[in-house]
Amino acid sequence: MTLVCLFLFLAFSSLGLSMLFFSQIYLRSSAYKKNSTLLSYSSENGIKTGFSQLLSLLFKTSLPSYLSPQETLELRENTRNKGSALLEKLLGSKPPLRTSQNWENMAWESIIDFDLEELLETEDYFHATYRIAIRSKGKIKNFNKIHESSFDASLGIFAGNIPLAFIPLLIDMELDPDQKQNLMEKSRITFLPLEKNLAPLEACFSEEELIPDEANDQLKKALKIRFFHPQNLSNSLLRVILGLEKTNEPVPDGVYLIKDSTGLGGIFVQGDLEEMVMAIDGSYQVVSFLTEKGRWTLSFSPSLAKTIFSTPDEIFTYNLIPLGIIIVNGEIISLGGGVKEASGNFTLSQEEIPSILNGTKLAIVSSDKIKISSHLIQQGVRWMEGIPYVKGSNSGLVIFAAGKDFIDGSKREGGIIVDRNSPEEIKIQAFLTASDKGFSIEGKQKTVYILGSLQATNLSSNANSLKIKFDERLLEKLEDNILELSLPQTTKPVVFLSFLKAFEWKEF
Repeated sequence: MTLVCLFLFLAFSSLGLSMLFFSQIYLRSSAYKKNSTLLSYSSENGIKTGFSQLLSLLFKTSLPSYLSPQETLELRENTRNKGSALLEKLLGSKPPLRTSQNWENMAWESIIDFDLEELLETEDYFHATYRIAIRSKGKIKNFNKIHESSFDASLGIFAGNIPLAFIPLLIDMELDPDQKQNLMEKSRITFLPLEKNLAPLEACFSEEELIPDEANDQLKKALKIRFFHPQNLSNSLLRVILGLEKTNEPVPDGVYLIKDSTGLGGIFVQGDLEEMVMAIDGSYQVVSFLTEKGRWTLSFSPSLAKTIFSTPDEIFTYNLIPLGIIIVNGEIISLGGGVKEASGNFTLSQEEIPSILNGTKLAIVSSDKIKISSHLIQQGVRWMEGIPYVKGSNSGLVIFAAGKDFIDGSKREGGIIVDRNSPEEIKIQAFLTASDKGFSIEGKQKTVYILGSLQATNLSSNANSLKIKFDERLLEKLEDNILELSLPQTTKPVVFLSFLKAFEWKEF
């Protein structure tokens, strides 16, 4: 019995000691796991704190921010040499950015570095793309381990006389905060969410006039004039460019296709247009012009490299395609997408059908007001529950109402108007710039969808709804889009944030 008791005592003692030993291991393992989790949280908090600091610096001042010409030159040169002056101008702080915080037993710190990845330069402005690296370290009190995390992103910044289309919504008016709030509420403006860009969408208000009332760059390209001075655009010179007899007589009203020994230019329209119809006919992009003197029709196929220009008197065929710039020295009374009738003519349609051929880039520039009467939809864009999906489309449309005669420089009404007889839900896929009278919506109980951007000297929705989705395709192949779209630019140099994109989050 003594031996049995001794054996049982040893057995239970060993079992008890083993349980105590394993309990200690379990407690230490649990404590380590808990500390590791807290370390991970601490490091994650460091990334979030750093990113929050970046956002607060990016958006603490109203954009666009104004520059002097001298500042622009200095920023360009500094950026070329990989300096940080442009970042300091936008952020208000010199990089790298550092921040640290603690809570109870947890502490974290982060550092944000910027590295210039790409610099795109033109004569009037430049665009810098920076790689952002946020590095974070998390710590726990009385625990000697450190957890690290990283977050990579990309930041784009414009500086100079930048293309207006990159500003999603610009109201070219000086207003106080209450007036801005009242205008946004009264105009019933909402922004549709972006897919890639982390920069929050908001309306920009300019203290100085940024929208131009002339279209010299577009005129120069369309008319194929190498050295262009608007004050020297006389009737005699314009007649020679248009292929008319050289006299001092005014240019007759009509539609002219510019051509010279190097190829085709753009389209120049003298006088008001009763109707301008955009349509797709097979592989052809069609633009139909109706005036008091008759109908002109331009059809061109980028895939076939063929252009057919039909006038009231004859038809011309070219094995070339024109520049995608249409200059109208007058008013466009009705603009929209249309269909082909049995007669062969193209007329406006209220149907929600594509009217801009995939791959086609067009700019419509008018000296006077433009009235949009029906949908302007690009081929390959799908609308689902009011949200546009653009993955299948590679088109572009610019609509610019300048408000000044292109020949004599006299004042015109300008402005872009959504017609009262347009569809109740009208979709406009274009970059709109409206000088002088600004942008307005006629009629009642309308919802206007804009896929692109809007810049206007004034905004009047008349209690109708305006929904804006910035076209992020503009940020893809940036250099090609800027060159092909003939975008109007700000009249004064500014700094503007073009995008903020996230790439990767890593744990170490």
